[in-house]
This record gives sequence, C-alpha cells and structure tokens, in this order.
Amino acid sequence: MFKREPRRALAMTAVLFLALTSVTACAGRDVETAPQGSAMAENRRSTEEGTIAVREFSATPDRLPSCFHGVRGATAYRPPGSSGDGRLVTLGTGPRGVVFAPISWGDACEWAAEAKRLAADGYHVVTFDWGGDRRRTVSEATRLLRSRGAKNVAWVGGCMGGTLMLGMLTDRTDHPAGVAGISPLASLGGYSAGNGTSYEGELLLLGTADDPLSDEGRLREVAHSFPKAEVTVLPGTLHAAEIFAGPHGAKARRSLDGFLDRTFAPADS
Repeated sequence: MFKREPRRALAMTAVLFLALTSVTACAGRDVETAPQGSAMAENRRSTEEGTIAVREFSATPDRLPSCFHGVRGATAYRPPGSSGDGRLVTLGTGPRGVVFAPISWGDACEWAAEAKRLAADGYHVVTFDWGGDRRRTVSEATRLLRSRGAKNVAWVGGCMGGTLMLGMLTDRTDHPAGVAGISPLASLGGYSAGNGTSYEGELLLLGTADDPLSDEGRLREVAHSFPKAEVTVLPGTLHAAEIFAGPHGAKARRSLDGFLDRTFAPADS
C-alpha cells in the first residue's frame, strides 16, 4: 500500500508508476460485499448526545477535514466499528443525494470542490475517506444520506471509486438512482458484456482521451458493459477529479450536471 503524500507532488509519479503496474494502486482492494440493507430506522438520537442515527447503525461525530472548514452545515462522522478510517463528510440538505467516491489513495477532500458546488445548488452530498471494506463505505455513505432525508441518491466515483460503484450495480442492496464513473478502469472492473443491461438508472462514463490509466479506448471498453451509459470524452490526460479543475472543467461540470438532472428528474416531476 502507498503512504499518503501531498497530492501535487504525487500526481506525476503515481500516474507513471500505475501505468507500468496495470493500475494496481488505483484499483485498491475490493473486499467483502456490501452489507444487507433494510427499512430506515425511525428513532434518531440527538447529535448533542454524541451520535446520529443512520440506517441500521449510528455514526459518531468526527473531526471535519480542513478542506471543509468554514462550510456551513458540513459535518463529519465516523461509522461504527472503525478506528478512524472510513470518515464520512456530509454537507447540504434536501431529497437529492450525491455520494462522491475518491480514487484508491484519495480521501474526503478529493471531491471537495464539486461537493461544495453541488451543495450550494441544492444537493445533499456525502464524500468520504475509504474504510477497510470499500463497498461498505459506499453503502454507509448512501444510508447516511437516506437517513437524513434524501429520497434518491446518485453515485459519482473517480477511477477505482467509479469502478467499484459500477461493479456494485449487481449487488441487491443500496441501488442508486444513477452512477457516474469518472475515469473508471476497464481491466480491473470485473465487468462483462451487458453487465449494466438490467440497471434502469442513469449512467455516465466520463474521461479524457489520453489518460494513461483510462483513455478513450478503455472508457469505451467499459461502455460495452454498460450500453445505456452516456459517454463523454474530453481532450487531455487528466484523471478523475483532476478533470474538473483542468482546462475542460466547465465541460466536465456540464456533463455531470446533465447526468444529475436526468437522474433526479423523475423524483422532481
């Protein structure tokens, strides 16, 4: 496993290394299946008592990452059974929930800019640090949103985060209303032809044409497994959340916003 280093310093060396090692680090560990879900818990404990009720579990308030300092309503929680990993950060309110998943070595701050933007636009957002069981982390983030009033939830994940989320469409629980894979991986996704044919929600696959980890060819290879997906290919080599901060960030945001509009249109109509 890699030790976390400052992102800017790690970026170029990580891309080159991962390209030579079949993007093992970006894939990370895909362990255990998502826990089974059930009806939302009715009784909620007050945050003043030290916990907040979340579907099938109670999460303890945790330290807010510095990237969310000063954001009104931003709150961090630690899931049950964790020892500091798997921290969830929620911001915004309302019935339209969005879960952002980082790359393999990423954390809650990776999608901070987009999370803040969507929260300001009326979305209820959760982003997180990965826990030891990555599928469970996504499921817990989803249940946290639903326990706080989100009627429908969309998943947005970069690299391994998007790969994992797309792979979770075959699970029987926690189905989202839409999934956006940003630079998802083809070789390590475990997809097969028609993997997404039974999924009725919205799908978006977005990446850059010459990304060493997920170029246009690999992106379209993923699309073979998800024939209903909209595919957006932007110029350049940027990867995952970096695309939104790059020269074609405005186009990436328009694509993501369009995906979210389509995802939540039935609930809003």
